[in-house]
Amino acid sequence: MKKLLFGSAALVGMAMLSLTSCKSDETAPAITISGGNTQTVSLNAALTDPGATANDDSDGDVTSLVTSDYLDVVDENQTGTYTVTYTVADKAGNVGTATKAVTVRNDAYLLAGTYSATDVAGGSTNPYTETVGLSTTVNNRITFTKFAYYTGNSIYANVTGNNIDVPSQTNPINGVATQFSGNGIKNSSGFVINYTETVGGASQQGIGTYIKQ
Repeated sequence: MKKLLFGSAALVGMAMLSLTSCKSDETAPAITISGGNTQTVSLNAALTDPGATANDDSDGDVTSLVTSDYLDVVDENQTGTYTVTYTVADKAGNVGTATKAVTVRNDAYLLAGTYSATDVAGGSTNPYTETVGLSTTVNNRITFTKFAYYTGNSIYANVTGNNIDVPSQTNPINGVATQFSGNGIKNSSGFVINYTETVGGASQQGIGTYIKQ
């Protein structure tokens, strides 16, 4: 009778061991994104995926298996916020994912906004409100809506450090081709631009002062 009891107990133990060893892996690997779940990169800059690490409760370190759509999703030549997905699967087929938000930003973003502007040219002084915008495709480029006190133009300037350069460009002002060029500098309250306006071969000098509101 004792031998029978011992045999039964052994069978039960073996069955429990078998159930334990056959327990399925249902846990997906955990992904940790390098540098956190948000990232800001400069417009037009070369992209580098910071990557991610991953660990699985059964397989251990599975970082080498992590893939991402970073370089496929993020457009470095267009401002905006892009969602990148990192993916990894363990030997049991469990798939872990993690996402990060990558913002492509124009580095001149601090200059964007509303300004109290004053234009002095041709013996006239004209105060007005100017909205300075940002190029969505060219880094460190700002745009104007009323440069030189002309409504409806689309003049732009390039920013390098504290310097602001207005490359020679022509806009139709009141139906007449008008050329602008100039340069300026940032200061603690905004910036000042000295420019040249040319119409039909005749030029005049102007100064635009911009104080951020």
